[in-house]
Amino acid sequence: MYSKQLNREIEVKWLFSDQLQEGDVQLLFVQDGYYYMKLGGLQQTFERLLEEKPELSSNLVMIAVSPGSPSQRREVYHPHGEHFNDFTKFFYEEVLPDVQQKLKAINMNVIKTGLIGDSLAGVISLYLAMQKPELWSHLMLQSSAFDEEMAEDARRLIGQPDWKIYQVVGERENNFKSPVTGEIAQIYDGNQRMVEVFQEKGLSIDYHVEDEEHRWVFWKEDLPRALCFFLNN
Repeated sequence: MYSKQLNREIEVKWLFSDQLQEGDVQLLFVQDGYYYMKLGGLQQTFERLLEEKPELSSNLVMIAVSPGSPSQRREVYHPHGEHFNDFTKFFYEEVLPDVQQKLKAINMNVIKTGLIGDSLAGVISLYLAMQKPELWSHLMLQSSAFDEEMAEDARRLIGQPDWKIYQVVGERENNFKSPVTGEIAQIYDGNQRMVEVFQEKGLSIDYHVEDEEHRWVFWKEDLPRALCFFLNN
């Protein structure tokens, strides 16, 4: 779709079962949509869920939103990015209303609404949720690139929303060097700090630490568990 806010084309893809019928739907927005499709096995995982657990997943609708090139990705997903505010406005003023309108037109009733993202896509997922907490029921955060400043933002901005949070990180994700900026990120430490904030806020959280590095093969293997968390809770 063309974004007036960002003044460029943004890839937005819908994933749903061809057996989808009118009625209740579970709506999940996937940040880093292009990479989840290409590297994260999103389509294959969804097809496997439809085959193995149709009673859970047949009414799942996923909206995969892509940020653009690697440099554009940082500019829209990082709180200090040049177009971070533009992206949040794009999401809330263009993407979300379009999705809601289309679902309403075909008599779909949204019963839960979630966000999933990896690394910086996990960061934007949290910040989108913090901006309008009442709209969201679930957050699935895979190796989010959290830091101390983000944890302080969360402590300041989060009230006591009725969120269910799935969070996973690898023990070997510290000292990750960004291929875009060259910056070193302490991702394991950042997630440990963020989970402390979530716990302080009394949020419902399912937290996992694995023997993994900051890479797509980790998130791809973890994706079925993350999606099942959304579907089962």
